[in-house]
Parts: sequence; C-alpha cells; structure tokens
Amino acid sequence: MAEMYPVPADAELDDQVVEAEIVVGGPRRDPRPVLGTVVSDDQSPSFETVRFRLNPGADVVPGEFVVVEAGREDAPALVVSRVLDAHEVNPHEDPLSSTVRSVLPFGSEYSQEGQSTVIYRLVEAEAVEEIPLSADGTPGDPHEVRSLPRAGGLVFSADAAVVGAVLGFLSDPEDGVHLGLVHGQGDVPVVLDPAALQRHVLIVGGIGSGKSYTRGVLAEELRRLGVAQVNIDVNGELIDAATELGGTTVRPGNGFTLPLSALTSEDLIEAIAGVQRGTNIETLIGYAFNVLQREVRQNRRATFGVADLVQEIADQAPNLNMAQANTLRPAQLRTQALDRLPYIGPQFDWRTTLVNGAFVNIDCRTQLLPDLRVITAAVARDIQNLARRREIPFTVLSIDEFHLVAPNDDRNVSTQVLREIARIGRHYRLGLILTTQSPADVDRSILKRLLTRFLHAIEPDQLDALRGVFADAPQEMVRSLPKLPQGTCVLSGVAETVRHATVVDVRRRVTSHGGATPDVWADIQAAGWGPKRNLDDLR
Repeated sequence: MAEMYPVPADAELDDQVVEAEIVVGGPRRDPRPVLGTVVSDDQSPSFETVRFRLNPGADVVPGEFVVVEAGREDAPALVVSRVLDAHEVNPHEDPLSSTVRSVLPFGSEYSQEGQSTVIYRLVEAEAVEEIPLSADGTPGDPHEVRSLPRAGGLVFSADAAVVGAVLGFLSDPEDGVHLGLVHGQGDVPVVLDPAALQRHVLIVGGIGSGKSYTRGVLAEELRRLGVAQVNIDVNGELIDAATELGGTTVRPGNGFTLPLSALTSEDLIEAIAGVQRGTNIETLIGYAFNVLQREVRQNRRATFGVADLVQEIADQAPNLNMAQANTLRPAQLRTQALDRLPYIGPQFDWRTTLVNGAFVNIDCRTQLLPDLRVITAAVARDIQNLARRREIPFTVLSIDEFHLVAPNDDRNVSTQVLREIARIGRHYRLGLILTTQSPADVDRSILKRLLTRFLHAIEPDQLDALRGVFADAPQEMVRSLPKLPQGTCVLSGVAETVRHATVVDVRRRVTSHGGATPDVWADIQAAGWGPKRNLDDLR
C-alpha cells in the first residue's frame, strides 16, 4: 500500500462534502470524500461502535466500509468500520409537529439539511480493524482495534485496497478465487486465497437465491486454478458448464459404475431393498460380504460381483446356523436383485481421470435416495483413499442438495464418510463444496467444519441452523439474509479464509447456468396462447 495523506486542518466540513486527499494502493493522490464527523453519546465512540454525523450530500449504504481518524498525534491511525444503520433526526417532523402542521393552516416551510441547525443524519458503524500510520502517512498492516476514535474525528470513504486488506482478500483476481465485488463498494474485488478451498466451502440459500449460480462461479475458478473437481449433480445443474469447461458428465450405469467390492456392508444393506435392520437376513448378507471383502484386502481375489456374493451367502449360511429356507433363500434373492442396479459394474478409473484441472460431473438426477447415498458414499470413500495415498492431486468433491446425503443421522453411511472428510480431508489434499437449501436437516458436525460460507437469501426458519457459521457478521447483516437479492450473499469464514463477514455481489458466469428457474410463461406464450384471455372467450 502506498501513502495516505491527511486532510488539511483548515478543511471546511460543516455544509458540504469535502474532497480530501487520501490514497491507498497507488502512487498518485486520489481524492476521497469526507463523509462526516464522529459524535459522542453514551456508547460512541468506543472500541466497538462509532457514530458519526453524515455530511449533507454524502451517503452510505449498509455494509459499506469507512475509515475513521483515531490514535494520538505521535501515533496516528485509522479505524476501519462497517456501516450498520443510519437514521435522520428532524424535530420538524416528529409525530406532534407533523400532526399540527396537517391540521392548522400555517406555513410549513423550514430549512433543510445543510442549512438547518437541528436536522442531520446519524450513522452507526462497527469498528472492525485498525490501520496504523507512520509519521509521513504511510499505512501499516491491519490489526485489531487498539486506538479509540475521538469525537470530532473525520470519517472517510474507504479506499478499495484498504477494504480488501481488512477483509483478507487478494488484490489481483488472477492470483486467487475471484468471486465478485463487495456489495455497495463496487470497486473492491472479492478474491479469496486459493488455500480457502482446502478448508471446505458451504453454499446455502433458498430456491432461486443464486446458490447454484455461485457453485458455477467456483467451478470456473477451480478449472482456471488447475484444481481437479468431482461433482455429485443431483439436479443436473452443471452438465452444460462441465462440457464448456472441458470436463465430462457421466451417469451411473453410463460411463460410471462401482464394483460391489467398493461398497461397505452398510452401503450394501442400504442398496438392497426390503432388508430390515437387525434380522438374520441382514446378518447373513453382511457376514458373507465381509468375508469377500477380507479376501480382497488379503489379495486373495482382485474383486467380486453379485454372483460371487450370492454363492458366498450359500457357503456361509451353515456356519451361522442360517441355512433355513426362510433365511437363506430370501437373502440370496434380495442380493441377486443388485444385478438390476445400473451403477454396479467395473471400477471407475479415478487415478487416470483425476489430473490437475479435471472436471468429472456425475449426473444423478434419476437416482432414488438410497442409491444416491450409496453412490455418494462410495465416490467419497474412493477419492478419500486415493488422496490419502497421494495417488491423485488436490481434488474438490462437491455435492448439490447435500442435506439428502448427509442428514443428521449417525447411522447413515454417506453422512459418516463426509463427516470424516470434513474433519481431516484438508490434510489429505481433499476439499469439499457442499450446497443446500435446508441447513436445518444437515449433520451439524459437517456443517461447522465448512469454514468458507456463502449465505444466500434463505427462509427465516433456517437461520437457527446456521448459528455458529455467521462468524463476526453483525445482527443487522444476519437479519437481512431473508431479503438479499438474487446473486448477492453474505460471505463469512474463519480468519484464515475471510477475516470479516461481508456482503458480496457474485460475478457473472462465463459458463451456462443450468439451475435457473424455467420461464414457463414464455413457453405458454410461445405455444400460441398469447396474452391473458377473457373468461367469456374460454367457455
């Protein structure tokens, strides 16, 4: 960051917006407006809260960052603060004065802000970071607030480089994960350090809020950074984007299969219809399956299929005293039904496929929920094992509607696998991007370990489930979540990913957006219906 120049002591501030000489991030003087003056009351100024009178002609928006004079003469500093709210003070328009003026036939003209001595606007801001200044005005690195802003101190519009540094963003979109712009301060790019992807990503939002659009932006950034990605596509939203980014879309049974040996006994029971937990049939199937799995681990066989398992059930039934017809035969018949599952087949070649920049999109639109969970658990387990053995590069596994495969249920196999990846995946060079419209239904252990969060507009009843992931987002920002416009989200995280929560306008995508709500009304018009018809014409 370059020099920051103080405002001249004789600057006129009372009745106009003053252009002050202040610059961060460039060698030239860049005029920045003085927004207002810090005022004193019972709570401001403090190390947490700053209230300032807004100058006539100046404006701020919620979430905007401003800088406030602070420190001593021999140790000047700027306190970077986030605007929370503002209100106008106008005693001419209090309820009584307004009522009297509407009833009595007297003139109602009075001086407006800038000429009146009693009309002003008051802004409340939250102090978030401090930037120390050297004697010549050169800024240092941001740190926690240590200097108390003083009443009468000046408040400036924050420079883009200041905002980026305080939030922990990189300055050049080419150096990291470029997501968009800080809302209300359109010249501040939101660029995360790529290391944030290793700490896992959460995307939440209601229907039509823009969460799948954001996932598409991340897909573009991952591809540009050379990160391999595997996506469990529940709604088919990344099919076109995968092709446009040079990736491939496969379908269970058509380009993508799993061998029976890739499953666990819990996966197997989940995949077999009609097997009740705790019965002899479940015990027999699970025991025979584990015998075959042990032989694979001991290199006594390379793999096994459905026919092998059916035979092993017959071989093991006498050893368990379960050779009775009402146990053995149903166990074999239910297991034989696995042949009808299209995704059971040869092992998908992850080692060859997952090179730097690879994009594998698994189209799971036609899968029933039990099959979706089995596929997700098997894919996650395969990738985790390969990552643990360093046989694949850093890879991101993403799942849409992940509340379906990671419910708050310890018995669910896919929940168990994803919980393990969320806990230690970053040590194996494995990241997660998980998207949901229903965080209340998600496993809490997974949710709290997703350390970079994109929070789009969501129903108020879902907010309780997100407590703990807002980081330092103020209550004003949290309350705005249900009303955020499409494509705008709150970005929060830990200090290593996002230093302070902020509102982001997600950038435009280059690839096609497969998650847009279809325009059914345009379809009706195109089919020849025309404008809304008169009821009399429809009889």
